[in-house]
Amino acid sequence: MSKKTTAGSEVDSWCTKCKLDLGHRIIAMEGDVIKRVECLTCKGHHNYRRPKSAEPLVRSRTRRAPTVAQKRAAEKAALEAQQLRWEAAVAGTAAKDFTAYRITEAFEPEQLVRHKKFGDGLVTDVLQDGKIRVLFGEGLKLLVHCR
Repeated sequence: MSKKTTAGSEVDSWCTKCKLDLGHRIIAMEGDVIKRVECLTCKGHHNYRRPKSAEPLVRSRTRRAPTVAQKRAAEKAALEAQQLRWEAAVAGTAAKDFTAYRITEAFEPEQLVRHKKFGDGLVTDVLQDGKIRVLFGEGLKLLVHCR
């Protein structure tokens, strides 16, 4: 069984003054974590440091936030995927298969749309409040419908 450490008990710690693993007395704790110790050899006070001879701590790997270059690469890949999806939907499609875009029209997902300014597009999402997301050759656009 392991003995519960409390203020006043003794532990091994790396002494910052002696530069050795030595016996220390715990002088401050924060919950169950040892914060400050007193060296029993040199009587110096310092923050607790695990002994150098102790087994290394196994730390769980945390995910790092993506770097700017990784974000740009992901955005570029997403844009290329959108472009391929648009090309596959529009390629070889007859003009009669496109619905002329008007604010008053109601659109469904995967419906082909022809816009005066943006050209041929594919409805990807029907959103709340009478809006649709349409994929055009130049990217996604948010348009209104059913007004």
